Amino acid sequence: MPLPNALAAKLAKRGLLVAKKSQDQTKKSNYKGWSTCPNKSNIFHECTYWCETHWKGVLTPDPRYMRNMQKLLFKYPLPNNWTEVFDKGLGRYYYWNMENDLVSWLPPRHPKSIKTVSAAKLREKRILAAEHELKVSERNERDDRDRDDDSDDDRSYHKHDRRDRDKDDRRHRRDDRHGRKRRKDDIIDPMDPAAYSDVPQGTWSDGLENNKTRADSTASGVLYQQRPYPAPGEVLANNKEKNKKK
Repeated sequence: MPLPNALAAKLAKRGLLVAKKSQDQTKKSNYKGWSTCPNKSNIFHECTYWCETHWKGVLTPDPRYMRNMQKLLFKYPLPNNWTEVFDKGLGRYYYWNMENDLVSWLPPRHPKSIKTVSAAKLREKRILAAEHELKVSERNERDDRDRDDDSDDDRSYHKHDRRDRDKDDRRHRRDDRHGRKRRKDDIIDPMDPAAYSDVPQGTWSDGLENNKTRADSTASGVLYQQRPYPAPGEVLANNKEKNKKK
């Protein structure tokens, strides 16, 4: 039994069904259904080749049914814009308004008559809505895939960009480290004679006097600030010599 068009389209979209090109698919969809199919009044039924080959229909109505229908028409005659149509699938007559395309199983003037749109119109509306929803979902899925691809490209680009930035930062840090060392070596005290003459640059202890006055030398080398007074032992020795002379 062939599948309905909407279900076949969904299965073919998912790759579960291989679409076969046939003459039935090239033809315009027949929303009215097969004339001898008793299920064509159901808007959720779509006639297929199975309906065409298996349903033979009712060619002539039942005599008893015809007598009852004639009584109804005698009691509730049809208006000018209404006509009766024989349904071969069910073997009954239905009534059709030729102006607004409404149908009814009972004469339109009958108190229980329900005038509605034909099943073919409702079936067409349902199928077109399903096809439109399918197209919208396919377009949304395609857009989602495109956005995912773009986001993957952006992530790859940002990843490479981040790597490049990290590499540049490491190079800059290395250059700054060496640059600071070079700049520190090049800095000269403006009070140093080497800053304004050809004298070579010296160290912090160059130019200090020798420790002739026996100043305290608690560090390795002469202190930068030498004490202006002699050591206490030298003062006592000098006082002792002065006392001897006296």
